Amino acid sequence: MPSILDLNRDDPFSPSPGELARLLAGEGPDDRLFAVARDTLLSTVGDGIYLRGLVETSNKCRKNCLYCGLRRDNSNVFRYDMSADEILAAMETGYASGLRSFLLQSGELPDRRHLDLVEEVLLRTAGSMPGTRMVLSMGELPEETLARLRTAGAHRYLLRIESSSSDLYSRFHPGDMLHNYAARVAVLRNLRSSGWQTGTGVLIGLPGQTRDHLAADLMFMKDLDIDMCGMGPYLPHGDTPMMDVPGDMPSPGERVLLTLRMIALARILMPTINIAATTALQTLDLRGLEMGLNAGANVVMPNLTPAGYRSEYNLYQGKVQVDDGLEEMLGTLRARCSTLDRKVMTGNAGDPVHYSLRCGGGVSR
Repeated sequence: MPSILDLNRDDPFSPSPGELARLLAGEGPDDRLFAVARDTLLSTVGDGIYLRGLVETSNKCRKNCLYCGLRRDNSNVFRYDMSADEILAAMETGYASGLRSFLLQSGELPDRRHLDLVEEVLLRTAGSMPGTRMVLSMGELPEETLARLRTAGAHRYLLRIESSSSDLYSRFHPGDMLHNYAARVAVLRNLRSSGWQTGTGVLIGLPGQTRDHLAADLMFMKDLDIDMCGMGPYLPHGDTPMMDVPGDMPSPGERVLLTLRMIALARILMPTINIAATTALQTLDLRGLEMGLNAGANVVMPNLTPAGYRSEYNLYQGKVQVDDGLEEMLGTLRARCSTLDRKVMTGNAGDPVHYSLRCGGGVSR
């Protein structure tokens, strides 16, 4: 069977996990891999870069994941909740600048008060900001709660699996029912089957993670038939148990390169999904944005969280903080993307082509 790097654009691609692992290990020119990914991107979803305005609504979390700066037992975090009016004000700023997709992200906080607040925001958005797509990232929620939020106006859900290996997952999560691998997978499958635009992603470069693990992650996402992917390099946080976990964690440069290879392979394996160039990639390399887009990403997430809260939402150490206003951020983004001959798409919610295809063309871009 020919290598992925030798295939023509229209050739079927059914790689073995072994081939994926070899490509992730660098057995094959990276410039050729990225070129194939770019060609796939342009021929399936086009050169547009879609914007997803990020609002970090709360940094409270009931979970205690061993790597996350927002973990429940981290007493060095100033905890906050944004009000519905604050969230909507941040979104209105983005809407006025042409953003039509917004991500409400929080710690895993499934209490009634927080769910009521999110529902209020969704209902008010539907009336005041037509043409938007609302994305939620709030962790594992029951089926009935997800149905309620979808009825209120949410369209997309992002739930990162972090690792498709249950063994690797268990190394970085406490061994209790709040951190249950099978339960997380079940929520993802429910999202996919109940009509959500479904996204997931993994951490890249975890201590003890192998290229075989990452190859399996790609196959997991393809088999799940996701619509969106957000994955980035692992970054330890100084206030977590993982900071001192021994292991063969790749260097920062190696984690960047692994992430770029994962983006490229995800684009080739799942040509019509949306793939984000994440903040974590930009944290490890100042040109992470351009490199991620050049490897096949087509989504960027400007942070709309008010400055007073933004500095407290630290999932990992050294998170990039941009203090410019939104118009300045968008101007800089357009200039950087123009060097890649890519267009920043405003006034467009950027529904994944994959979702439209699996729903019989029922969603317009």
